[in-house]
Amino acid sequence: MNESHLGEALHAYLDNELSAERALEAHSHLGSCPSCRRELAQMRRLRDVLHRSLGPSEPSVAFFRTLQQSLRQADPGRWRRRLARAAWSAGPLAAAVLLVLFALQPARPPSNDLTGEVLAAHLRSLQPGHLTDVMSSDRHTVKPWFQGKLPFSPPVLDFSGQGFTLEGGRLDYVGSQEVAALVYRSGQHAINALVWPAPGERDVAPRAETRAGFHALHWVSDGMAWWLVSDIGEADLQRLASLLRTPHQ
Repeated sequence: MNESHLGEALHAYLDNELSAERALEAHSHLGSCPSCRRELAQMRRLRDVLHRSLGPSEPSVAFFRTLQQSLRQADPGRWRRRLARAAWSAGPLAAAVLLVLFALQPARPPSNDLTGEVLAAHLRSLQPGHLTDVMSSDRHTVKPWFQGKLPFSPPVLDFSGQGFTLEGGRLDYVGSQEVAALVYRSGQHAINALVWPAPGERDVAPRAETRAGFHALHWVSDGMAWWLVSDIGEADLQRLASLLRTPHQ
């Protein structure tokens, strides 16, 4: 990765195609490089323009979520650059066709590094405007929001009395697995709680891992797989895990 500017790695960072370690390097670089931040903002604006331009008669949100997942698995090289240039001038419908054609390119093998995938999801969520799809501290608002969007109903609890305030939720992916992401806030720290069904798996006590200053906890309980990830202290993360495993609400 270029020490002065991210260059082509910026496209891969935006599309979540960097390894967890390289994504951390890019995240750190963006904090000190105004030029790369401006270029990243321009790329985001291009994507937003395409999304806003597609009217209600065009492909559905579910279509674009499926398409987005396909793009994450595609070869990022020169096709990304060509797609960005073509989409800028082609108009919304042509751009959608280009996206579909690109999505059909051969996919990379899925990653076996589940911790890296979870960390990448956390870093992706920290980009402006990506942390929540539904923002609310009311679990009776957040839980119904997931209905019809996932084939399972995630448990949604608030522990504001214990120092972990529910901030909202969103849909996300860990590898090819669609997951519910519950967002908690403790002080200045955002905590992602990722959960999805784990049918047939036995209960497993929380296991901790630390990478580049981020702590992750994983456990299985009552047929659900859980991951917590944040830059908060591991002891605090363990405390939230204990609350989620034995809720009193």
